Amino acid sequence: MALNLFACSSYLTVSDKDIENIEYSNLEIKEFCRGTGNLISSGNFNGRLNFTFTSSKNDLYIEFKDLLGRKTLFIIIKSNDIIAWDIRNDRKYDKASLLIAFPFFEIIQPFHLAQFLRGSVPSDFSDPESILDRSSLTNGEIQFTTNQTENGILINSVSFDLKDEKEKITISVDNREFDAQYPHLIKQIPQFIMPIKGNS
Repeated sequence: MALNLFACSSYLTVSDKDIENIEYSNLEIKEFCRGTGNLISSGNFNGRLNFTFTSSKNDLYIEFKDLLGRKTLFIIIKSNDIIAWDIRNDRKYDKASLLIAFPFFEIIQPFHLAQFLRGSVPSDFSDPESILDRSSLTNGEIQFTTNQTENGILINSVSFDLKDEKEKITISVDNREFDAQYPHLIKQIPQFIMPIKGNS
């Protein structure tokens, strides 16, 4: 099943007329979630990164690796705050550099990514009235694909097609397990590392 959200500078339409009738799983009862997946990008960056994630209701930790298995990026999301660490170059992303690396954060909030990985569609995107009120959705398309699981209907991928940036990014979850965590991912980014500047 796929749901599409299209946006342009003057209007926004929801392609699936029955979006409000789809019953997604209530994941509020699930305290923890962990899993693996991949990010595929075409545009400014062409390639694939694999990732492992672990989350609670308020926190998300993601570790990315390249196709050779080398750790490349570590992201922490706490509520709606995000911190990112370029592991290979030992540099911390500032807000501007993070938007360059992950331009989909121009149209979603960090906590939305945490909800996507847990398998749920945020209310901002599942309620047509809320979608129409989102002024940030002005330049692209978001597509969700879902799958029926033992926990109900869950998102297994989300794609961002950003028109101005001419970039498409797809985040897919290969497997997901609730009521479990990866303890080795629950860590802090070192404090004494240089920031990556957005214009560098």
